[in-house]
Amino acid sequence: MIAALSPSPARGGAEVYNKDELSLELGLRLQPRMELSGTSTGRGWQRDFLIRRSRLKANGKVHRAKYVVEWKIDSTDQIGASPSAAIENCYLQYPLGWEMDLRVGLYDQPFSRDRLTSDSKQLAVDRGAVSDIPAALGLADNAFGLQLQGEVREGRAQYAVGLFDNRTIPGQLQVIPMAVGRLDLNFGSSKDVYRDAHFGDQKWFSIGLNGSYQGGIENAAGARDGSTAAAGVDGMVDVPIRSGRLLARGEFNNVQLTDPAGGNSVDTRMWMAGLGILLFHQRFQPIVRFDQVLLDDAVGGGSRNITYAGANFYQDGHKLKVQGDIRFEAGTQYAVDGGRLQAQVDF
Repeated sequence: MIAALSPSPARGGAEVYNKDELSLELGLRLQPRMELSGTSTGRGWQRDFLIRRSRLKANGKVHRAKYVVEWKIDSTDQIGASPSAAIENCYLQYPLGWEMDLRVGLYDQPFSRDRLTSDSKQLAVDRGAVSDIPAALGLADNAFGLQLQGEVREGRAQYAVGLFDNRTIPGQLQVIPMAVGRLDLNFGSSKDVYRDAHFGDQKWFSIGLNGSYQGGIENAAGARDGSTAAAGVDGMVDVPIRSGRLLARGEFNNVQLTDPAGGNSVDTRMWMAGLGILLFHQRFQPIVRFDQVLLDDAVGGGSRNITYAGANFYQDGHKLKVQGDIRFEAGTQYAVDGGRLQAQVDF
């Protein structure tokens, strides 16, 4: 973390081969972290030092097709975790012409700005409940699928629609794949839309609409009237102010689950709002983020309110930075407040 505060040259992925319509570029991300938090068992405070994420990345082109492979080992030395190597992203993307591509493989479904924004470019140290809840249900996290994606008018509108396998549901119980779609409308710059801090003097104004549905889900008894559905809207503004920048973004998602045996559906609503101000030649960014989860009456009702406050220090944009935040949560049985300090290198 001390090294991140010292001057350093710009970093980027290392190109190791580029010849005969074949290229290969390698990258790395590390996120060492210190955490102090209350426990959900009510046994007091817990201190943890860990490597929250490590990534080895490879990407390039074969003829005109793009490929991406990313391996992960997460939560190394985290209390209660058993880390193992796994594939995070692995896909091929074929250009079809008319600014359209076909992507096939393992990657994030096109749902939720919070989920589509990389862990390495978040406003707070981690993502929040607004995307974590749909992800835990298999609606917004990495899944195998194929999608058609493209853009019109130089990215002013970007779209993606695809069919996916929900990894949280056993394969024999989901004959019908999950359909997911998203539309982004960009009224400013259309480059690097999914990040919680931009640098320079460009302006970003973006609105996203997305939805997900999967029906015909069975249970072990053979009932097959189960379904999962989600819909959401999100927006982001990132503009220069004097010698700095102002970022504001928000998101609302609604998730609906219907049991295969029938009956009333369970609806969970969640929303977030975040604000960050880049200061001191766009190197220091105080932030605040609020997430609220509104539970269905069928599961007890009530709400969870989660507030994050902290700051990010950028030495080389998102490639080299230090983040810290404190967390306050209401609506849970035990105090799970805490603080996190994290360094990152990403290229």
